Amino acid sequence: MLAGAIQTTAAAEPAAELRIGLPRPMFKDVPQAMVNAAARPFQSMIQDKAGVKGTVEVVADYKALAEKMKDGKIDIGVFHGFEYAWVKDTPGLIPMVSTVPNCGKIQACLVVKVDSAFKEPKDLKGACVVVPSGSKAHCHMYLERLRERLPAGDCCPAKNGNLSPEAALGEVAVGDADAAIVDVSSLVALERAIPGCYKQLRILAQSELLPSAVVVYRKEALNAATVAKIRNGLIDCVNTPIGKMFALFWQLKGFEDVSPAYHAHVARSLAAYPEPKSIPAAPPAPAPKK
Repeated sequence: MLAGAIQTTAAAEPAAELRIGLPRPMFKDVPQAMVNAAARPFQSMIQDKAGVKGTVEVVADYKALAEKMKDGKIDIGVFHGFEYAWVKDTPGLIPMVSTVPNCGKIQACLVVKVDSAFKEPKDLKGACVVVPSGSKAHCHMYLERLRERLPAGDCCPAKNGNLSPEAALGEVAVGDADAAIVDVSSLVALERAIPGCYKQLRILAQSELLPSAVVVYRKEALNAATVAKIRNGLIDCVNTPIGKMFALFWQLKGFEDVSPAYHAHVARSLAAYPEPKSIPAAPPAPAPKK
């Protein structure tokens, strides 16, 4: 796939400046200073390998990012894997590398207390699902899809404080909350750190395994040599200090080639979770602690 992509971009002229786009939902509940801190290493890695200046723009969502790339306003973008499935047929968008999550997989899990009476998501009534602060986009997506199949008012997000995933799972484990929606990596981390707490939990429902995030470029923006430099630089980035910083913040093992298996995973994701007719409104930002 990559070889084909490079052949199609061989005639492109090197850009004087690379414009990099990141969707705002990748930074849920993250202060702007932290957003800047996260974007800077990625920007530095790309401009170092490409040999040209790079700028970063945080856009509203995946749809706005795809439109800006199609219109030639952004050259390189990063998409959540399940959202890339929704825009992959946008003309001129070519995947460069996919991310490798620390946990090895991406999956949303709806968790309840091990001995609770809940058998299905429909048993969760009212605003009873704790959504931890900074929850990943696929967790929000999966909860929205669950609720679409349930009567209005069932399995709704709880109005809670700024709980971390570990704290949210702890609330469920001791019976102070009915349920929590978390990424599977939070359960893996809890099992390692606090196995006693982990044993008090049960997965009530979980999403399909989802494709990891992907770095995409605009065909007209890069020539084959620049694509190869950036691709190789991202794959090797974990061997550099700035790359390690980036991977640590994003909870990644690193990057890898976009393989046929990845494309098949994207197709399965699209079949299981088609693009919504409208993008759900972002949840309100939590009130600052006093």
